[in-house]
Amino acid sequence: MTNDEQHRDDALNLELQQLVNEAKRYAAESENAIDRAKRRIALNKLINAIRCSGRLSQQTQWLGLPNYEDYYHEALQHTFIEICRHIEQYNPQYPVMAWVNQIFGRRFYDVVKKDRKRGITLLPKNQENTQVLSLDELNKDLPVDNEISEQEQLKEIIENDPENFLNNEYIKEHPKASLKAILLLVLEGKQWKEISEELGVPLSTASSFYQRRMHKIITYLKKYI
Repeated sequence: MTNDEQHRDDALNLELQQLVNEAKRYAAESENAIDRAKRRIALNKLINAIRCSGRLSQQTQWLGLPNYEDYYHEALQHTFIEICRHIEQYNPQYPVMAWVNQIFGRRFYDVVKKDRKRGITLLPKNQENTQVLSLDELNKDLPVDNEISEQEQLKEIIENDPENFLNNEYIKEHPKASLKAILLLVLEGKQWKEISEELGVPLSTASSFYQRRMHKIITYLKKYI
């Protein structure tokens, strides 16, 4: 880091610490409406300064996820909420952005973990409207055998493929890249990058092939749940 960069970082940290201290001046549960308003104003200024700082982590460890941008924005919102609620926890011994990015990293992990638990998630790149095929959606308004978990039940249906529909639907010239193979890999928690590598097809091809057949997949699986 050059001297100029260090100087900019020091100036940024000083600015952010001043905003943190300003927010801390007014208790969140203050009975004084003016104090509560001043706290909100200070917090808004802090969040805007953080957003425009150019020092927010890019969370590069998650860049391979097709739905990286969706995760990023959701995790960032959770981060800002946590900062506002727990501003008193900031330790001035450390730079403000170090604290912010530590929270951001944890919230990003939480968002990814939560989404993976939802079941089969379709998140191809470059699509404004992300569609999700979750276990909850597949089993909506349908009885579930309590002795068998939803994931086990779904996996069994996919493996058996009673009408051989999932096995017969495959990417052109790639018979091994069938809907059945893709569904089973997604159930294992594999991401689209891993699925494309395992099946030997481009990521965009695999995800778009899957996306176009969303309605058929849901209709087919619901008949056997």
